Amino acid sequence: MSRVRAFRSTALSALLAVLAGCVVVPPAPPPDIVRLQREQDRLHADPDVAANGGAELENADAAVSTLAANARTLGPEAYQQGIYIADKLLRIAEASARAREAEQRSQQLGLERDRLLASGARLTSPDVPPAGSSARDRLFAMQRRLAGSESRVDERGLVVRLAPFNFRSDGVGLTAVGEQSLASLAIVLNAEPAATATVVARDTGRPGGRAATVRDYLDARGVDPSRLLVRDARDLAVGVAGDDVVVIVQE
Repeated sequence: MSRVRAFRSTALSALLAVLAGCVVVPPAPPPDIVRLQREQDRLHADPDVAANGGAELENADAAVSTLAANARTLGPEAYQQGIYIADKLLRIAEASARAREAEQRSQQLGLERDRLLASGARLTSPDVPPAGSSARDRLFAMQRRLAGSESRVDERGLVVRLAPFNFRSDGVGLTAVGEQSLASLAIVLNAEPAATATVVARDTGRPGGRAATVRDYLDARGVDPSRLLVRDARDLAVGVAGDDVVVIVQE
């Protein structure tokens, strides 16, 4: 009897060992998926993006979820294309949200400015430098009102970069993101009548090209055409890459 018990114990131990070896551990998601999911979490944790993300953020969420669910069944080319599209949608969602937030904030500042001027009070908005400020200080103040746009202040002025995703793929007109970025820029330029804007691109000689699209949009938004210049990137040392468009604002 003791031999039977020993045999049963040994057999049970062996069976458990075999079953343990057969347990399937769900594979970890690929690193690219993890990166996209972390970026997605970051956007949702940002109150400005979460509140203003709209349809763009919903589209990005759907793209990341679909890709995560199907990543291991896709071929290499389809997988890389999915990563690229999901990444772009996340960037567009953030840019759109920040552009909306910036436009709302600019509108609020404009209303507050009108109210203060109407009451004879002194304007003290942190985004409007005091009288006597340097041109560089005024450019930095403008930049703070361009949340969501890729910009910097250097020796040339306030440089705003518009990447290709700001323009429609057919080369005619702006995407929603492009319109939002330029709407914010138009608000800033209209509030700074002494500023000029130079649109720099590689397609300045083509009617309906991206340079003309930017100039015409700002013109339609109330910026005086005499303050808008168009220059070919090949004539200026500004380092415009490919289909990018750069807008240089100067005081």
